[in-house]
Amino acid sequence: MQPEILFEDVDLIILNKPAGMPVEFNPFGDASLQDFVADHCGNTIRIRTGPGVVHRLDKVTSGIVVMAKKPSILKQLNADFAQGLPLKTYHALVSGKPEPQSATLTHELEKDSLARKARAAKRKTKTSKTAVLSYETETVTSTQTLLCVHLKTGRYHQIRAQLAAVGHPVIGDTHYGGPAAARVMLHCSRLVFTHPKTGQETDTRCEAGF
Repeated sequence: MQPEILFEDVDLIILNKPAGMPVEFNPFGDASLQDFVADHCGNTIRIRTGPGVVHRLDKVTSGIVVMAKKPSILKQLNADFAQGLPLKTYHALVSGKPEPQSATLTHELEKDSLARKARAAKRKTKTSKTAVLSYETETVTSTQTLLCVHLKTGRYHQIRAQLAAVGHPVIGDTHYGGPAAARVMLHCSRLVFTHPKTGQETDTRCEAGF
């Protein structure tokens, strides 16, 4: 499945990344979103190392990703994202029925590089990072629930780890105890940020499709 271009101008490009595609170049791995953008944009990319990665999605996660075409745009967007200024909204299809139907979750996350996962705890340690998200229930069936998730922080595997920690892993995310499915049912469905050149609010939305 190919990425879908949602918006493009001379400064940046916004795409819908399919699940299973990595964001960054890897000469020893699968074709990446960076590869796709480099091929699509050709010599319009003014960054020596190729399309500028502003933020990342896990390989298994689908949804909205923005990349910069110019060094100045990359620098400003990196600064904005580092400060948590953009609004990120995800949709997650999870196992069970979360109670309450809307809530804010706060955990301390420890990155386990060997296991390639994040471990959630309630107490802070010297190496943990605080992770905060809020969710709202959209639809419920007998065995699963569609959640709208708003990130307050941007941690490694945050949504997957936090939802699993409260007993509602994402469908398809067997790495975190979720039931098997064709894919991990997690999608970045909305991204709002200020365009570095125009100063205008850029509000991009993309339905999850699951």
